[in-house]
Amino acid sequence: MRIFSLCLMLLVVSCNNSTVGTRSSIKGGGPVTITDTNGSEILSYSGSYALIIGQSDYAHWGDLSSIPSELDEVESVLKDQSFVVERHKNLNSKDLKRAFERFINNYGLDKNNRLLFFYSGHGESRKVDGNTKGYIVPVDAPTLADNKGFIRKAVEMEQIVTWSKKIEAKHALFLFDSCFSGTIFRGEDTPIPKKISKAMAQPIRYFITAGSANEKVPASSTFTPAFVDALRYAKADKYKDGYVTGEELGLYLKNTVQDFTTQTPQYGRIGHYKSNRGDFVFKVKNKSKPPVINVAELDSIKREKAELARIRRQKEAALADLANAKREKAELAGIKRQKEAEKAELARIKREQARLARIKRQRPKSKVFQDRLRDGGLAPKMVRIPAGSFRMGDIQGGGDSDEKPVHRVSVGKFAMGMYEVTVGEYMKFVNATNSHTPEWLEKGSSYNIKTGSDNHYKKHGSALTNRNHPIVGVSWHDAVAYTKWLSNQTDNIYYLPTEAEWEYAARAGTETKYWWGNDIGKNRANCDGCGSQWDNKQTAPVGSFSANKFGLYDTSGNVWEWTCSEKTDKYNGKEKNCINKNSNKNRVLRGGSWYSYPRYVRTAYRPGGTPDDRGGFRVVVMAAAWTK
Repeated sequence: MRIFSLCLMLLVVSCNNSTVGTRSSIKGGGPVTITDTNGSEILSYSGSYALIIGQSDYAHWGDLSSIPSELDEVESVLKDQSFVVERHKNLNSKDLKRAFERFINNYGLDKNNRLLFFYSGHGESRKVDGNTKGYIVPVDAPTLADNKGFIRKAVEMEQIVTWSKKIEAKHALFLFDSCFSGTIFRGEDTPIPKKISKAMAQPIRYFITAGSANEKVPASSTFTPAFVDALRYAKADKYKDGYVTGEELGLYLKNTVQDFTTQTPQYGRIGHYKSNRGDFVFKVKNKSKPPVINVAELDSIKREKAELARIRRQKEAALADLANAKREKAELAGIKRQKEAEKAELARIKREQARLARIKRQRPKSKVFQDRLRDGGLAPKMVRIPAGSFRMGDIQGGGDSDEKPVHRVSVGKFAMGMYEVTVGEYMKFVNATNSHTPEWLEKGSSYNIKTGSDNHYKKHGSALTNRNHPIVGVSWHDAVAYTKWLSNQTDNIYYLPTEAEWEYAARAGTETKYWWGNDIGKNRANCDGCGSQWDNKQTAPVGSFSANKFGLYDTSGNVWEWTCSEKTDKYNGKEKNCINKNSNKNRVLRGGSWYSYPRYVRTAYRPGGTPDDRGGFRVVVMAAAWTK
C-alpha cells in the first residue's frame, strides 16, 4: 500500500526583500523511529529533513532583525527531533524558488522520509483579477508601488501548494510565519482532531499560518517562540502521551498566540486530496510544563537590549567625535603654523620682488631676450613688439579677394621670435620628447630622407639638417606641441601667433607690399625671383637678410609660417583669435617660402592649409615677457 502523507504548517512572521542566500551544509539524515510509551514501534523514517528559510535583510522592505535569533531556536528544537537542518537566509526570488524545488527534489521523493519546511519573513496579499492572493516576499522584491514588479518577484502561496503535490514522503510539514499567509485557507474547512495512530498511518496536507488572510504580523514574532515551546515541552495536563500532532500544534498556537497579540493563527487541511486524513506527529522528549510566553517581558527585554545597543553606539560615536576633535585641533595647529610660515615666505618674496624691481628700473630694458630651458640650453631669441594698431589686408591692391576688406586692427604688446624656429631648436624638442619628428624623418613616410622614395626633401641637401636653417616639414599640430614644450621648459607662455599679430609684426609700421617697399628688389629675401643665392633651391640660414624695423628676420620668403588662426574667405574678426586645436578647419600660413613667387611673399598674402600640411613657424610669447 502506498503511503503518501503530507502535513503543511505555515509560520509567517512579518510583513515587509533579499540577497543571494547562504546555505548550511546538509548530509543525509539517518533513520528515525517513533515508539509508543511501551517502546513499540509506531512509525519509522529513512531520514528527517528540515528546510529553514529566514528573510531578515531586505533591499526595499523593512528589515526583520529578530528572525536570525528566532530561527536559531527553531533549528535547535528540530535537531532535538532528529531532523537534519538545511538553512538559508536572505534569498532573492530566483534562489527562494530554487531552494524549495531543490529540497523537494533531493529529499521529497523518498517515500520513507519526513520533511519539514519553515519560512520566516515578509508576506503580503494582492488582489489579482478580482481574487486576493497571498505571497511570501524574497529580499529583492520591489515595494508595492511597483505592483507588476512585486508580483513577478514574489512567490504565491498557491505555488507552495503546487510544490506540495510533488512530495511523496510519508509526512511533510510546511510552516510559514509571515503577513497575510492565511489567504491559503480561504474557503477551506477546519479538520476534526484524529488519534495518534490514525494520524501517522494516513496522508495529510496541513497548513498552519501566523495570522488570517487580512492580518499583518508584527516584526517581533510571538508565533515562532510559541512553536519552539510547543515542540520543546508538552503540557502534562494536555499531552499526556508525549506526542504533539500537527492539529494539536495548530490549536495550541492559535490559543497561545492570541493570549499575547491580536493575531489569529489559522490551521487546517488544504484542498481535497485522496485520503487526506492523516497528521504530522512530533514526539516530545521533555514533558515538563513549558514557560509562559510573556510578550510584554520579551518586548521589554528587546527594548532594553536596543537601548543598551543605542547607548553603546552613542558612546562609540562620542569617542570617535573626541578623537576627530583632537585630530582636527592638531591639524588646525599645523595649518596655523603653515600659514605663519607661508606669510613669512610671502613677505620675503615681496621684499625680493621689490629689490629686483628696483634693479630693473635702474638698468635699461633690452628689446631682445632669450629664456633658459630647464633641461639646459636656450629658447629661441625673442623680440619685444609694442602694442599698436594698423591697417590689415591688401592695402596696395592687386591682391586676392580673401585679403579684403582692409580694416584697422589693434593688438596688445607681445614678443615674437627674431627668427623662424631653426632645425637645431626644433630637434632639441624632438629628442627630448621622442615625438613630433619632421616629415623628412617620419618612419614609414615616402618623404623620409633615408628610407623614402620621394626626393622632395632630399634636394635640400645639407640645408635640411643644418641647425642654423629654419625647420621644414612640420605640421600645425607639431608646431603647437613645440610651443607647449617651450612653455613647460620656461617661465613664459609660448604659442603660435594669431594672423593679426603676425601681419602687425611683419609690417613693422609699413603699408607697402613688403616691409621694405612695393618692389621685390634683389637679395632682400629668399624666394623664386628674389635674387638671392638660395632662390628656388633650398632654405637660407636664418638672419641672412636685413631685419624689419621691429628687428624680425625673414618675414618674407624662406619658409611658410603657421599661425594659430582659422582661414576664412574674408576677414571677419577670426584673424585676431586662435582656432580650437580640435577643429579640422584650415589654418592660415604666412610669409611665403624659398620656392614661392614674389607675389606670394607679400605681407598681406594669406593662404590656408590643413593641420596636417607641412611648413615652418615662429613663436610668440604673451605680454608677461615684458616683465623680464
